Amino acid sequence: MTSPTTDARSRNQPADVRRRQILDAAASLATEHGFENVSIANVAERAGIAKGTVYLYYDSRQSIAAALQADLWERMLDRPREIVVRADLTWSAKLDAVVAEWIRFEIDNHNLHHEIFHLAGDTDGIDPWEASRQLLVDLIDNGTETGEFDTPNPTITADFLL
Repeated sequence: MTSPTTDARSRNQPADVRRRQILDAAASLATEHGFENVSIANVAERAGIAKGTVYLYYDSRQSIAAALQADLWERMLDRPREIVVRADLTWSAKLDAVVAEWIRFEIDNHNLHHEIFHLAGDTDGIDPWEASRQLLVDLIDNGTETGEFDTPNPTITADFLL
């Protein structure tokens, strides 16, 4: 028998760790078998926890899908948010780096993204593009203010790029 400190799936996990275990299990199952084949029971089994434990954190498959969507978008924006505040990069370099990061993220997460956003359906009205759009608008607006970009409307330019 392993101790709670050595077993990652012990009964005494903090809520954030438990949520991460559940989302990781659901993500791997969705990627391997398709989200339509993901059940609370197989998420629990993959996470190494009781089915009832999953229900303590998520009340349905759709709530897991919504959490996966939010998690995927948050992870997609983490690195670009770091890039746009770097003082050592020009606005052009920031734009290049953000686009490159989004492409890398899409390549690395294509199957999960497809399962969660295209096949799982709308979950809780998440608007996944708004945060990405705003990050890009702000980046273009700052580049325009410094004279590095020449665009009369950063919002339209960002919409075009997205």
